[in-house]
Amino acid sequence: MSEQASAGDRGDIEDVKTLDAVPQPMCGLCGCAGELCYPDLQDRHFNAPGTWTHLLCPRCNLIWLSPQPSPTGLTRLYTDYYTHYTHSQPDAEEESILVRALTRGIPAALQGYGDIVADVNERRLGRLLSFIGPLAELGRRGTMGLSGTSRGTLLDFGCGSGAYLRHMRSLGWRVAGFEQDPRAASVAGETLGDDCIHTTLADARAAAPDGYDVVTLSHVIEHLLDPIATLIECAACLRPGGKLVIATPNTASRGHRHFGRNWLHLDPPRHINLFNAGTLTEVARRAGFRVASVTSPSSSAHFVWQASTMIEERGFLPGIRVEDLTLWGLFESGLFWIWEYALTRFGALCGEELLLTAIKPEASSDS
Repeated sequence: MSEQASAGDRGDIEDVKTLDAVPQPMCGLCGCAGELCYPDLQDRHFNAPGTWTHLLCPRCNLIWLSPQPSPTGLTRLYTDYYTHYTHSQPDAEEESILVRALTRGIPAALQGYGDIVADVNERRLGRLLSFIGPLAELGRRGTMGLSGTSRGTLLDFGCGSGAYLRHMRSLGWRVAGFEQDPRAASVAGETLGDDCIHTTLADARAAAPDGYDVVTLSHVIEHLLDPIATLIECAACLRPGGKLVIATPNTASRGHRHFGRNWLHLDPPRHINLFNAGTLTEVARRAGFRVASVTSPSSSAHFVWQASTMIEERGFLPGIRVEDLTLWGLFESGLFWIWEYALTRFGALCGEELLLTAIKPEASSDS
């Protein structure tokens, strides 16, 4: 593999013909030489140039991208990304009662947010839907498992367009976001206020000198060149005893086992490291955290099935947008979701995501 990824046939990111990239033959966690996992991959969503390979560690089962984009090359991968658009952030009053019941009514029923959800219809329908296991999990996943009783200050690391922060602010949290991508940060600032969105961690820390109560990373850690160093920075943003919550794709998922190289969450070349429960726990531990729990939500299983099926059939899925679904496709993805949910209820860590909760030790130092 050459040190510079060559341009792919569909590479048409503006002003980008090639991306600087460096081979990464060794596992970043345990130092083992990687085994070939998925060769000759191209970007399936945003047409970044290059041909990429995923390697698998035979010891810890970490999967990583090789070659890996340089820091400059990585930034250029996000010149046209879904976090740059506001259409994914409708106002709450524009959402249907069903969506509001899922996103607000279920947390009100199950997670202690009843005091903040004033609409009686949202609460009643949310209570009814909370008896349907997969939907209850979907509602809880929307808060990243954070309960209303622990409300305080929340920093979303890599907040993108700010959709999660908008949701959590509507549930009573005091929110801030960190986002290096200037276009995504601008979108987030339009709806949350520029004072809530920080483009440097120094600014984010200055805004909460005593530390945040919670730092979240939702589908961020897989994009990082050095995840351990980043989690150490997150620890510096937390108060002692504060909570870190990470959501990331799960390489032990049923979707990955079924679709292999066509699995949605491979996402070359943006997904640098892909984790199972053990490797994600090890990364958090090396950053100084005490891991409290690792679960495996199935709440995105239907979407992963739909998107991965389209990648399998077409070879690409522009913009990660699933369109033109057939009734059979909806039925298949629903069955896949229900079965995956059932397996995870019996303790199998086979959901499409991992959700890790960790604590910054009280005696920890930021030095």
